Amino acid sequence: MPIGQWKRQRSFVGSGPASKQKVFTTKHDEIERNQPTRKVRPWAEDDLVSVQEITWLTWLDAYSSFIRVEDLKVYFDEHYSLRALSELFHDKRVDGFVAKVGNDIAGYEKNMFRGDEGRYYVSSLYILPRFQGLRLGRDFLTCAEGKALEHGLDRIWLGVMVENKLALTWYKKHGFEFVEELPFTMGKATVSHVIGYRLIHGDN
Repeated sequence: MPIGQWKRQRSFVGSGPASKQKVFTTKHDEIERNQPTRKVRPWAEDDLVSVQEITWLTWLDAYSSFIRVEDLKVYFDEHYSLRALSELFHDKRVDGFVAKVGNDIAGYEKNMFRGDEGRYYVSSLYILPRFQGLRLGRDFLTCAEGKALEHGLDRIWLGVMVENKLALTWYKKHGFEFVEELPFTMGKATVSHVIGYRLIHGDN
């Protein structure tokens, strides 16, 4: 679907680069009443169109107040085209998960093992607005922890833009400690990006 046809909507955006979050609100009476089936599973190549759409919608909402849409589009076209996503899907260092609520893909997580750094990164975590409040973000982090353990690691890493105070607050609340600050560039825009980790205890 062309970008221009995707409806802009409020969203939960996690990391890589991180974002302004509307995190786990309680405005989901209809979802709770209907009690749809929820499932987080490994992503499939057939999911990539949905991954692409979710990414663009959440970026527009989260980043466009401080990064021009033109710059977002440059980065999106380079890193989130279907060709680029397909290459990531087949990259053995990369793991992905999607969350389904009923028949809908509610969000996704993309992770990468960086052997040169000895780190497992949650590089993307995006949840659409009407599916917030269902613990999907925490479920995704649990999936990432399981993969990190398979690599013999004791923590997971992610990055968050400094502009996103709500994101930083949420991740700190869920056990992340931010220890590095680096620039992150999208198109011609460069913003400050903090990187942190959460130890895997099994009780977060």
